[in-house]
Amino acid sequence: MLILNHIGNSYFNYFDGDVEHMQQLLRINFLSYIAMTVSALPRLKDSRGSIVVVSSMAGKIGFPFTAPYSATKFALDGFFSFLRQELILQSIDVSITLCILGFVDTESAVTAVADVVLVTPALKEECALEIIKGGALRQREVYYKYAATRIPLLIRDWAPEFLDYLIRRSYNVENLKKN
Repeated sequence: MLILNHIGNSYFNYFDGDVEHMQQLLRINFLSYIAMTVSALPRLKDSRGSIVVVSSMAGKIGFPFTAPYSATKFALDGFFSFLRQELILQSIDVSITLCILGFVDTESAVTAVADVVLVTPALKEECALEIIKGGALRQREVYYKYAATRIPLLIRDWAPEFLDYLIRRSYNVENLKKN
């Protein structure tokens, strides 16, 4: 099993147009996932293994203040979704599990959004267990926490403007640190 779960540091604020920062995050949060997958794929093919990609709701829905991070997570969704299809078409028995995580109580996440995000974070220990379980069971996607991640995706498809409104209401913009 190959578990891809690493990210580069980014800011939580309005997008400042820093293209170099975006390129750096794409190298860490996206291209390194591809490089590691390419390196591990021969062994995973032989062992009928699994690839577990830890991603985010920010890779499915446009959340404010996360442009560089979010762009890399959208890229992961696209790449690993196409790779899953191509492996199936070639009858290669390697599963790909995409983990769609909401706000989890990791130190870096909580510190980054303190006093701005008005949502209670989910437990990191429970999240880690769900990631491992999803990969071991070869699930297509893991949503953690389920209701907090799956329901917004359903709303996105049926009432995108309403979802945008709900997202904006979950932020205390006055507490956003100004650059």
